[in-house]
Amino acid sequence: MTDDSCSGGSCHGGQRLLYEACIPALILTLLVNRYGVPIDSNSAVLCWVAYTLSLTPLVLRLARRNNDGTKSKAFRPGADDGAVWGSLLVPVSVLATSVGSAQPHPAIVLSLGMSASFTAYYQWSHLRRGARYIEISCFIWALWLACTVVIGYAGKPAFGETCGTMRSIAMLLVASIVQHAWRSEILRSLPRSFTMGEAAVFAQGLTLVASDFALVLSHRIQNGARDFAYWESHMHVLCLEAIVLGLWVSATVLARVVATGVLGKRARRGVPGLAALGSVFGGFGVLVLALVSFISHVNPVRWILVTALGSSAHRAVLAYWVVLLGVAGCVYALGHGDVSESTKLMLHVKRKSYHVLAALMFAPGLVHARLLLYLGFAVAVAGFVVVECMRALDLGPCGASINTFMRRFIDYRDAGPVVTAHFYLLLGCALPVWLGGDSVAGLAGVLSLGVADTAASLVGMRLGRVRWPGTAKTVEGTVGFCASLLAAIGAVLWLKGDAGMGWHWYAAVSAVVGVLEALTEQNDNLVVPLCMFALLQALA
Repeated sequence: MTDDSCSGGSCHGGQRLLYEACIPALILTLLVNRYGVPIDSNSAVLCWVAYTLSLTPLVLRLARRNNDGTKSKAFRPGADDGAVWGSLLVPVSVLATSVGSAQPHPAIVLSLGMSASFTAYYQWSHLRRGARYIEISCFIWALWLACTVVIGYAGKPAFGETCGTMRSIAMLLVASIVQHAWRSEILRSLPRSFTMGEAAVFAQGLTLVASDFALVLSHRIQNGARDFAYWESHMHVLCLEAIVLGLWVSATVLARVVATGVLGKRARRGVPGLAALGSVFGGFGVLVLALVSFISHVNPVRWILVTALGSSAHRAVLAYWVVLLGVAGCVYALGHGDVSESTKLMLHVKRKSYHVLAALMFAPGLVHARLLLYLGFAVAVAGFVVVECMRALDLGPCGASINTFMRRFIDYRDAGPVVTAHFYLLLGCALPVWLGGDSVAGLAGVLSLGVADTAASLVGMRLGRVRWPGTAKTVEGTVGFCASLLAAIGAVLWLKGDAGMGWHWYAAVSAVVGVLEALTEQNDNLVVPLCMFALLQALA
């Protein structure tokens, strides 16, 4: 998508940003209005905080209608800074998971605190140096500190009956500092790969995973063996968090080791490079799995194998995946192997064919083997990270070949050192499942990316004439997106024998998500599925 707002369409670009900012604010307001924040006490205070956060990006957009996020060399070019999503996407997603639950969860409080912290940082970072720079800076950070105190006081029941106000505030401050440090590390080590908002979303997500794992580990140390039965029934959550943390730490350490120059070019491409890759990922993998075993008193490797192979439905889905991947590999080898001289349309079609493959793979898994799909996504992410480390760091004899293959499919969004397209596609399909969505909500990523986004691209490129203001997306493509998404939802409900929540609501969700896909300059493979998931959860 081209940035028309930078070439004679700055007014349209400002309107696009303002309209886009309304969508997450609307979703957050809907979630809070219809269900409230599931905290037994002081929920009104947290609702007020959520409302305030939902309005802040709108104020920022009104003040900077022509904001351009491409000025910093650290950010991904061709997109705005994504401050709206950095502020609201994680709280919206976390609140959506709590719909229908009366139990408080620390992630709700932490996500609101990190959102307030990011919003304050964004406001401060855009101040102009002047006579009142120090006074305004102090006011911004004092306001953030006051907001953190309010959230900590109102949300302390989420951290347990024995948690006091000071401990709750301290955890919020630590989470805010960690997410800022990780966002800076992401932008520093992977320049031009993410917008500020995208980096903030990943940093906040990693912080939530690390915080939850740390709280569980602390609880296990303090309370001994009393909760083994509970955690044995939640092994999938523990394994997912352990895999995510192990991958993040392993990739960071491996990149630092290679950057020191300990391994020369020939060593990196030979056995020493593979040995470094295996030792780092293997070492941290063993460490986090040992922690899972300590928390749950269950062997995680054995549990994963039994879960994957112990059910006839799971074995059938695994066989289906193997056959489908084999067929896809043969089709690629026969007709899609040479893309170096492809036209723009053909290259686009071949990229979207992976979206169709994702839909064919993941939809049956969610219907017939949800737990297997939950773990399968985690294993797939692990495989992608290992392969990308081989490619980006040129490790082992296959690193250069992987780089040659991947570079054939990149577009303007892969301007940095890592190729992110396949990660966004996988995460877009996985996150609604990991967040606990059922039926249509759990398929939000598969339907919006595997079906609707593919249809929108093909319809827009073939029939598109009228463009949305400030973007290269077409109205015809958006109509194709909405129609195909609505049809896919209908097919899912028909196959499951579920009446759903009414066609008018599904049509409204399709329309909102379709407009968002057309307006956003953030990676739609991340933003669109999560917003669709939140809307479906809010209206369920």
